[in-house]
Amino acid sequence: MAPFGFGDVFTAWVLSPVGTALAVLLGGAYAAAVWTLRRRHEPVPVLRVITYAVLGIGTLVLATDGGLAAFRDTSFVAAAAQSGVLAAITPVGLALGDPVGLGLRAVGPVRAAAVREFLGGRVARVLMFPLVGSVVATGVHLAMFVTPWLARSLELGWLRELTYLLLVGTGLLFVLPLLADELAPAWCTPGVRVLIGFGDGLLDAVPGVVVMASPALLGAPVAAYLAARDPLFQQHVGGGAMFGLAEAVGLPLLAATVAAWVRADRVEAALVDARLDLEPASDRPWWESDPRYGGPGR
Repeated sequence: MAPFGFGDVFTAWVLSPVGTALAVLLGGAYAAAVWTLRRRHEPVPVLRVITYAVLGIGTLVLATDGGLAAFRDTSFVAAAAQSGVLAAITPVGLALGDPVGLGLRAVGPVRAAAVREFLGGRVARVLMFPLVGSVVATGVHLAMFVTPWLARSLELGWLRELTYLLLVGTGLLFVLPLLADELAPAWCTPGVRVLIGFGDGLLDAVPGVVVMASPALLGAPVAAYLAARDPLFQQHVGGGAMFGLAEAVGLPLLAATVAAWVRADRVEAALVDARLDLEPASDRPWWESDPRYGGPGR
């Protein structure tokens, strides 16, 4: 096969059973939710739909069926970039589309209540604890390169497909609770989410930095990778691609959490103003009757 080039990302294609099925399932479910809400004349932000389709489903298909998948067996750079897309960009694109919120609105109050009850269970709370998701996602991504995992996934089709699923799944395990109010713990206020998003931006860089800065080849040897003119340089370039992809998506993720914080603060201020408007005029200082400061008389 010819050497991997950037243009091959969009021109070379293969078929991934898991990647294709996941794209069809996630895309179909989201489209059904949007259609249901539109039929009820309920608002659906167009920008969210575009983000989900392009940054979420689009990058999933491109990474699992496009050139990154076609060249991952022969180019370390392609394999590293593919992992970066699936671990960082695809989960954030899917989460920014608000699939949980739209889905709960589409299924109706009865089913939505059952789903919320399940999400409030102990297992779900542990799995969706923001710090747990961040550590698991980073650990899976790093383990892929410092162990024989990547080499074995080049030989075994089932392990390759499982790798795709794990990279996307662990990424979603972190970003969905961070961006979806329905999945976040009660203590995870918008301000706390901003801090977690900032910390995750630093943690996400670890796999790329380790691969990029390693003085020796990592993982098990791969004959096709060793056949490159400078295998260690290729590893460093691949690590740089992982680092760049993680940081590129970190800024939009942080911006989304900050925007959610601003919206939540605006809503809270509007509620407080509405309560104050309903109260009779008084000469008492405003903070004595503000619920945020302990309520009247405190």
